[in-house]
Amino acid sequence: MQSQEEKLLWQERWHKGQTGWDQGAAHPGLPLLVLHAHREGGLPDRAAFFSAGCGRAHNEAQLARLGHTVRALDLSEEAIAEARKIYGDCQGLELTIGDLFQIETGEAKAYDAIFDRAMLCALPPDARAVYLDAMRDRLKEGGLFCAILFRFVETKSNPPYSINEAEALALFGNDFVLCYAGSLPATPVPAFIKEEWISVWRLRGAPQ
Repeated sequence: MQSQEEKLLWQERWHKGQTGWDQGAAHPGLPLLVLHAHREGGLPDRAAFFSAGCGRAHNEAQLARLGHTVRALDLSEEAIAEARKIYGDCQGLELTIGDLFQIETGEAKAYDAIFDRAMLCALPPDARAVYLDAMRDRLKEGGLFCAILFRFVETKSNPPYSINEAEALALFGNDFVLCYAGSLPATPVPAFIKEEWISVWRLRGAPQ
């Protein structure tokens, strides 16, 4: 779980406009991730997504435009205010200020899929399991965790944190089955992310 100090740090970055991780548009690897979520993961055509740490919600808006419903959450009021300016009229997109570790009434087992681009990699490694528990508890039986992860980053300080395939298998393996994993070409923004990869994980316990 994020400490109060970490939460304040992220809020301060938004307040000061220090959002160099923002690509200004949906991630170019998002269509490929959705393709494999459908093909190998069995994602429904009109899935209910949950996404934490959405920022300006470029990716979440794109998911909504693809016909899904998306609840996009960020702890920063500034982030959600900016997302609403850009995507406030996007049908199927709900933009919410909140703490991802607090599961609201009606959220438990409510979603077909989790979308994660950079949230897992924004957390220190010792907070990953708690985050994944919070996401798992929001998923329906057989729900998917769909992620764009950083395999290699080149920074003088963290966050973000990299997570490679072996680390992900150790984290997800008890509760999820890997449906698909593949590399992505490096994107130019932000420059410190040198390698990315996508993965689709299915919550265990559902019929295959």
